[in-house]
Amino acid sequence: MHYREPPPESLRPGTATAAPAALLAAGGPRRALLELARSGPAAGDPVAIERFERLLDIVGGLGSCVLALSGGIDSSFLLAVASPLLGRRCLALTAESAAVPAWDRADAAVAAGEASLHGAVWRTIPTKELDDPRYAHNPRSRCYFCKLEVYGAASAIGKAEGYACVIDGTNASDTQRHDRPGMTAGSELGVRSPLAEAGITKEQLRVLARSLGVAGWDKPASACLASRIPFGELITADRLRRVEAAELALRALGFRQVRVRDFGSHARVEVEEAELVELQNRSTDVQTLLGELGFENWSPAAYSGNGAGDSPQ
Repeated sequence: MHYREPPPESLRPGTATAAPAALLAAGGPRRALLELARSGPAAGDPVAIERFERLLDIVGGLGSCVLALSGGIDSSFLLAVASPLLGRRCLALTAESAAVPAWDRADAAVAAGEASLHGAVWRTIPTKELDDPRYAHNPRSRCYFCKLEVYGAASAIGKAEGYACVIDGTNASDTQRHDRPGMTAGSELGVRSPLAEAGITKEQLRVLARSLGVAGWDKPASACLASRIPFGELITADRLRRVEAAELALRALGFRQVRVRDFGSHARVEVEEAELVELQNRSTDVQTLLGELGFENWSPAAYSGNGAGDSPQ
């Protein structure tokens, strides 16, 4: 079925297929979302409320969309807004890739389950970025080639099925950084970023997500598993699976924010600074877990969010 402007009458917001009874009773999806924002923790930030109203106008005006759902809080929050407003005219897509962490895939499923209550549809799509040597050789522009693959696949589906546009969870804080080559790919492919367009920052997004009751509003930042491998070193499915297994094991020990940077036989284990002492106290357990995965030794470090960087000289 193709969804173009104007949508079929039965799929317009305000009908039973577009939103559950609770939203309708509150006066429609837009009003209900705005009331949630105004009555929750975001109430103390009038700028956030103003920008949220702008977001509602932007998303409501899309007509229909394909939403790139990574499982992170940004795209999950955007889906929580888009699904009541657009209902079945919102298609969420999650990449089925070895580079997507298991916890992000699980969080995407949770977000999609909530969105389905409003009629939104979710699919996983296989992506082949590892088959592209421009990506697999892990240059600093790696994310550009990844997003070309992911957004290209989403754009093709959107065009074939008649969705008006592709949108992603890039927020206003992201646009202030200079290390986001993936944003260039999105721009080239015409992907829209409603959060950034509305001026919503990462901090405002979390407060608004909490007001809307979005699961995981305070969850730590996440990133693709390729960021654990130093620039210039080959990315393989096996290396990605090893990193994922290591981080899952450390999460099971109780560490909330974990990165295992893969330097071959050596692993740099990053946790929040406040958890470094606990990490060192569990050094025997950590060595056992990492040793079973082929890491001969490891070193602790505070999480900085900067990726693995370059290989040690």
